[in-house]
Amino acid sequence: MRQMFYGIIYESARDGVILFHGENVWKRIVTELKFPSDTFQLFARYDAKILFDICECMVHVLHEGTAETYLEFFGEDFVRYFVNFGFDKILRVAGRTLRDFLFAIDQLHDSNRFTFPQMDQPLFHVTEESQSGATLVYKSIRHGFARYAIGGLTAAARTLFQEHIKMEIMHDWSTKEYAHIAFWVEFKNEGFQQKRITHFPTLPDLNGSTFFRVFPFSILMDSTLRIHCMGEKILGVFPEETPLIGRPLDQVFQLIRPDIHVEWDKILSYGRHIVFLMDNRLPLRVGPTGKIRLKGQMKYIQNKNMLWFLCHPVLGSADDMISAGLHLTDLNLFDSTSDLLITGIHQERAIELAIAKQHIFSVKLRESKSKLIEWRKRSERLLYSILPKHIALLLQSGVQPNFVCESHPLVTVLFAYMVDFKALSLQLTPADTIHYLNEIINKFDKIEDNYDVFKVETKADASYMIVAGLSDRLHLNSTKPDSSSISSVTDDNDEPEEEVAPSKNPLGFHQTEIIAFLALDLLDASAHIINPITQKPFKVKFGFHSGTAVGGIVGKKNIQYCLFGDTVNMASRITTTGEVDRIHVSHAAYNYLAIENRFNIEYRGEIEMKGKGSHPAYWLTGVAKKPSLNVINKSATELRCPFTGKSTMD
Repeated sequence: MRQMFYGIIYESARDGVILFHGENVWKRIVTELKFPSDTFQLFARYDAKILFDICECMVHVLHEGTAETYLEFFGEDFVRYFVNFGFDKILRVAGRTLRDFLFAIDQLHDSNRFTFPQMDQPLFHVTEESQSGATLVYKSIRHGFARYAIGGLTAAARTLFQEHIKMEIMHDWSTKEYAHIAFWVEFKNEGFQQKRITHFPTLPDLNGSTFFRVFPFSILMDSTLRIHCMGEKILGVFPEETPLIGRPLDQVFQLIRPDIHVEWDKILSYGRHIVFLMDNRLPLRVGPTGKIRLKGQMKYIQNKNMLWFLCHPVLGSADDMISAGLHLTDLNLFDSTSDLLITGIHQERAIELAIAKQHIFSVKLRESKSKLIEWRKRSERLLYSILPKHIALLLQSGVQPNFVCESHPLVTVLFAYMVDFKALSLQLTPADTIHYLNEIINKFDKIEDNYDVFKVETKADASYMIVAGLSDRLHLNSTKPDSSSISSVTDDNDEPEEEVAPSKNPLGFHQTEIIAFLALDLLDASAHIINPITQKPFKVKFGFHSGTAVGGIVGKKNIQYCLFGDTVNMASRITTTGEVDRIHVSHAAYNYLAIENRFNIEYRGEIEMKGKGSHPAYWLTGVAKKPSLNVINKSATELRCPFTGKSTMD
């Protein structure tokens, strides 16, 4: 069965790592062990193996010490964390001396059963002692935590009693079922055989009937562990016809804690300072499903050679009382069991309401978190449409906009220019002009979004500028925006993983080839964009050029990413010197397209460029019909363009 720890153990470990080794070390541990969160919930339960994993990771990260070294360190630091967290009073009332504390460890664990109800607490008890120390026996269903116990006890002695103790393992009787170890704790045991000065007056002897009326929940056993007498309240929970007196204890009750055989010597050994728990084996008066749990201490009566189990029923709720067949009048008036029970009944409903409200809050928080994540994704998509992604990531990481300037060794710039849109705008109202401009740009944007390109700008005359090659720089910057503000909203590990966008260039085409495919698509689309005045398609010129450029962000408000350089100017001139409904290609761009020969290109001849002299130019007329240039459409035997999906047979 998998062993569990409450989160307070791991929160103390986290706090200790950050305090003594730095937050970066803890972040590395979280990353390497792939924890869903860098914190733990105090009252949630986690696999006990995690603590060993953290210790091994500490050795790997710090390159010093061993896993046992850090296990003992975490045991020591737990006491510091436990004290700082507000539990120091529990420890300080455990005893006046370190000796008292060692005898009370088991009671301290038991006192936490309401705070940590599912805690699989270890067992500690002192078997022998002398003026130089004591033998402390440790027993637990968990293996491998002896060094953690040593660290915790050492720190408790130093913190609470200013004692510097030494601990070593004397015996190890561990089995597959549990760890069973005897420690020798060396310290100045001043409380050993300390004589009391105070003298108490002699009290009269009490007879048995008076004794059991005072303590109605108690059991007296002889040296064979057969029940000699039993308190009337315990007798009352069993059917009258069930014989109890004279029966062996383990026939009537099952010993839950400590996990030992019901033997005289063992009970004597454990009985001085160990809390005993027993459940009924025989059916109760209320029926076969009834259950009563007794908790108390074994007392040895020397002159009678008997054991007296002084106990009380463990009742956490009214259901426990009903199951045991008890009533409030059955409980002692001099202890707080009835008060705790009644208070618990009143508070149970309030706790249920609080839990219900917390559940509603958690659901709303989860919904708010989902909405927050969705709005963050929308904001990112908007930002990535305004700026190249690698530039947007730089800004999100804290880089100031005006510090962004970069050179691009090779980009391909495409211009699309509506020749007759300016004349159209003079004949339309401003509202109609915006309407038709939006219609044109939206159609172009829908096509452009399928390609690995960035739209630099759109002008009022419907000119359209696109560049390919900027995303090639994305691998140079691995900075991602800080999402801790979102992940810290809730500890629930329900945040969806970041969606990975499908590649817009799955076949790895060169940037100039991407622009060529895009230009052909835009040319096809322009044939369906009708001029409302002439009722004919708009007259569009396309042109592109490849070369170097410099990019950067302009302005602090309404920022814009701009490209500068001769490549941009040359692409603009190539477009304006072209012809309507044709794609004009510069000589530099042609050289890159000619490498793979994937397109049909016609030589136009030499053309004059303003301020640039004569340059060769070309017309891009279509995609070459070669199988190696396309992806197979599984539903047909024809070949389709990898971007447009259009058949090469068309």
